[in-house]
Amino acid sequence: MSNEIPFEDWRDVSQLSFEWADCYDEKNFERLARILAPTLKIDYTMVFGKSWRSLPAADFVKMISNPKLLGNPLVQTQHFLGASKYEKISETEIHGTHQIRAAHQKYIEPDKKSVYAKGHGHAIMVHFYKKIDGQWKFAGLRPTVRWNEFEMDKIWNKFDMEQIWPPTDA
Repeated sequence: MSNEIPFEDWRDVSQLSFEWADCYDEKNFERLARILAPTLKIDYTMVFGKSWRSLPAADFVKMISNPKLLGNPLVQTQHFLGASKYEKISETEIHGTHQIRAAHQKYIEPDKKSVYAKGHGHAIMVHFYKKIDGQWKFAGLRPTVRWNEFEMDKIWNKFDMEQIWPPTDA
């Protein structure tokens, strides 16, 4: 097997990463669901201390869209992907490694005039992609946090977060 990734596959997985980031930032969780593989490998160990080897896509969307996480209307984000590189694992699996800056801002009121806290994460993000029925799908992620700035701990309430986690299989 050649490690070369055909242009069409590179384009497709690059677009999946863009869609993932834009869906998070736009809070468009129906659109997010459309790009996902049936199960995902989610390793949020460095961010939230949780990971799943095989999380059903519906459970992932339910978790991410929860008002205690990205579904919170008082939290706005921008997941900026920088340089990327890709590794072909098999004919049906590619891993992408991306530089990422995830800016988070939490507001006090829905009018978004007063900022409660800012928290920006700087990381390396690994995305997993799987080819299913001839189409590439987003199959998971693993961020490695390099450093955070501002008050990331004020963006998410850790006690509230414990109520939204699906059971782990790790």
